[in-house]
Amino acid sequence: MALPRLTGALRSFSNVTKHEDYSEELADLTTKRSKLHAQLLKSDLTWKKIIKFVDDNLDKKELQTVNGDLKTILQAAKHIVGAENGQEAIESGAVFLFKTFHRKECVGHDETKAIKQMFGPFPSSSATAACNATCRIASHFTEEQLTALIQMAEEQSDENRVVFGKNIVFSFDMHDLDHSEELPVNGKADTQNAISLDYNKFLNNQLNHLQNYCGEKSDLKSLEKVDDSFLWSEVGKYLNESQGGTPGGPTTEDLCCTLYEMLASTKSGDELQNELFELLGPEGFELIEKLLQNRSMILERSLTCPNDNRFQALQEQCKKFIGENAKPNYGCQVTIQSEQERLLMKQYRREEKRNARKEKQTGEDAEVSGEGLMCFDPKELRMQRELALLSARSMPVLGRQREMEFEKIHYPHVYDSRAEAMKTSAFIGGAKVFLPEAVQRENNKMYEEVKIPHSEPMPIGIEEKIVYIKDLDEIGQLAFKGMKRLNRIQSIVFETAYNTNENMLICAPTGAGKTNIAMLTILHEIRQHVQQGVIKKDEFKIVYVAPMKALAAEMTNYFSKRLEPLGITVKELTGDMQLSKGEILRTQMLVTTPEKWDVVTRKSVGDVALSQMVKLLILDEVHLLHEDRGPVLESIVARTLRQVESTQSMIRILGLSATLPNYLDVATFLHVNPYIGLFYFDGRFRPVPLGQTFIGIKTTNKVQQLNHMDEVCYENVLKQIMAGHQLIFKEFYHARTK
Repeated sequence: MALPRLTGALRSFSNVTKHEDYSEELADLTTKRSKLHAQLLKSDLTWKKIIKFVDDNLDKKELQTVNGDLKTILQAAKHIVGAENGQEAIESGAVFLFKTFHRKECVGHDETKAIKQMFGPFPSSSATAACNATCRIASHFTEEQLTALIQMAEEQSDENRVVFGKNIVFSFDMHDLDHSEELPVNGKADTQNAISLDYNKFLNNQLNHLQNYCGEKSDLKSLEKVDDSFLWSEVGKYLNESQGGTPGGPTTEDLCCTLYEMLASTKSGDELQNELFELLGPEGFELIEKLLQNRSMILERSLTCPNDNRFQALQEQCKKFIGENAKPNYGCQVTIQSEQERLLMKQYRREEKRNARKEKQTGEDAEVSGEGLMCFDPKELRMQRELALLSARSMPVLGRQREMEFEKIHYPHVYDSRAEAMKTSAFIGGAKVFLPEAVQRENNKMYEEVKIPHSEPMPIGIEEKIVYIKDLDEIGQLAFKGMKRLNRIQSIVFETAYNTNENMLICAPTGAGKTNIAMLTILHEIRQHVQQGVIKKDEFKIVYVAPMKALAAEMTNYFSKRLEPLGITVKELTGDMQLSKGEILRTQMLVTTPEKWDVVTRKSVGDVALSQMVKLLILDEVHLLHEDRGPVLESIVARTLRQVESTQSMIRILGLSATLPNYLDVATFLHVNPYIGLFYFDGRFRPVPLGQTFIGIKTTNKVQQLNHMDEVCYENVLKQIMAGHQLIFKEFYHARTK
């Protein structure tokens, strides 16, 4: 590699010459990097130095515990940095964690920000473990020892640091090149025109010139008249140069008023520089420089010169400018328009175009323009808008009325974490949504697998109380014989289901106990028809609508066993199981399908007495409203509600569902009071936590996709079977043709 060289033009004015006796071998880039790396390891704090420091200052008993803490820090650094980056990067990360936490007791906001800037997103548990381990290590040493360890590395790095270009020596005697002068011969030149490269000398000369210049300016200012204004004169020069006498531009008073308000603001010089450039444009470079240099002088002079007429007029106009909430005619500003203003201005522009077209056709400029602009006056509209804004300034920002208007609706029995997250400002503002920290990823050539762990259970609230079976009345104890207590969801619903006649909609995960909630409403209906310890069985009917015949048969067996001690008869009424009128009269609870019950209630004669005796209608899997059988279920509900309104009888409706995103709409359809009868439980209430695994096949070839999908499914199914787990395998396609 060739050595860097200076051109002959630069060599002629310096004493830098080529060393003829340069005998050092050409440096290789790899060798240089290795030397630089070794030098950095010697100068900076390393993991080996920390271990050596611990070994030298602790006893053998303390050394064992401290070594364990050091391993903890190293393991935390491995999780944060990543095992794929190598041991050297992990040790550097461990040193960074030690430096960050050696004087901290917990992971604060600043420490989290520093680690995130260094390594990116990281697991908080690893940072907490590193902080606790560092605190335990630091407790074995004094403050002076830890400070000496950190400062020793910093001092060594400062001593060994070499500034680039330090070995190049320049002469400080240079010459000013002028086209009218001859080049110096044999290094001789006039000393008056020589330029020195000594920075200190140059700085002193500049300071002396600046002091002399300021002294001259101050002498000149003292000679100026009292009514002269620096801002006024400079703005006048700027307007003369930029406009050149062109009419229609801003006046000196308006521009001075705007500039004075901007200079008197609390903005920094950089912010003010940008705003001044947008206001004055490229022609105002000199004016911007003078205003920023003399900003404090302009403001002080405006306060200390009461006899200056121009400044007094300027201050009065600025006060009037601010008081009337007027806006400048130029500059960078934000205009707020209402919808009415926008439409009026649009109509105004349309009328202007129409009038201009008429002017071209008729030539009567004055008459047409005068007629067209009579109805639309934007200035008057702007004045009305400004008056409205001024009146709004006196109104309280956070008043009781505003709080009531914007109060969020909260339903007491809705536990929907997704809906709550969608109401946050971060979600509305478009913040990025990340997966949880404990997500596991597996990426290979065939597929990519993402395992999302189960969500944490919902914390138990203060008002939640578990309901025990022994605390129920005699009817409840007989129906729930063999059970000790209700589960969490059933205990939350118990009061509404067992002691009220409210319509209810229950949305809970599969296996959460919705069938027992239906049992609570059945027992409430039975209790209403008990007189002197005897159940009046001929006064009521209970209908349970199941989506399938198989489920109807299963529910019939379940409720028959539960209600047998009470003497309640449960029968199945489907297309396969027909009942005579006598059997129906002797039955208190019917388990049917939507289509069968639709046929029964649709008849105008015969089964009217049966439908009028129904006091409780239970709709299982009510989310079928969205499927092909939805109209049948909808007609059943509509017919029941019409019967309630026409006969003024009481028919309670209970809807059960596992997956229902628009639960508020369904609650409104079922006439459920959302503050009393609506219960929504998300995945946090699952009795068995549910994790999710997503597998994506990478290939784009259709045949390979099917082969790879079969292979991946087979491997995962085999893995679960070998582990002894139960397995339900179901394959989903986008179209039925597949």
